[in-house]
Amino acid sequence: MILAHRICGVILLLLALTCWLEGVRVWDGMGGTGFLPAILGGIFILLGLGFFKREPPEKRQPFPWPNRKSWRHLGLALFIMFVYILTVRWVGYPVATVLFLTALLRFTGNVRWPLGIILGLLVAASTFFIFKIWLNMPLPTGLIGI
Repeated sequence: MILAHRICGVILLLLALTCWLEGVRVWDGMGGTGFLPAILGGIFILLGLGFFKREPPEKRQPFPWPNRKSWRHLGLALFIMFVYILTVRWVGYPVATVLFLTALLRFTGNVRWPLGIILGLLVAASTFFIFKIWLNMPLPTGLIGI
């Protein structure tokens, strides 16, 4: 498990360092453009360093390799994300996000359809409000103009 932790730590550190460097590069003051990437990069650098702490020998366990069902769930999740990326322009952000989250929760999280639809609606509506209304960010409107 030590090797797996170190590999994850190196990957996380590389991504965090990239995020932090980009945030510092475009920094234009507190709360400006580079603020969030720099802060998140710093936080993830600290989390990445946590992967390198020593575990006592009695807590070490072999790293379990994913079984067939786990690989199928991963492949299905990647496929659903790929379809979301392809369709969000034509369907629009709110509709595509509801469909994406509902499908992701149903097929990979084993959540029933009604709960998946409710959660998809809540997340899509809240993120639409935050990004489109509050932060005035452009989101894909799709053919129906939402």
